[in-house]
Amino acid sequence: MAKLYFYYSAMNAGKTTTLLQSAHNYHERGMRTL
Repeated sequence: MAKLYFYYSAMNAGKTTTLLQSAHNYHERGMRTL
């Protein structure tokens, strides 16, 4: 079963860049993201 994680922190803390990096890594491995 899939796991869902919620990341929260202050603005300009790098949440979006972490998300984009993770999506890129999944894509390189041939996996799909939402």
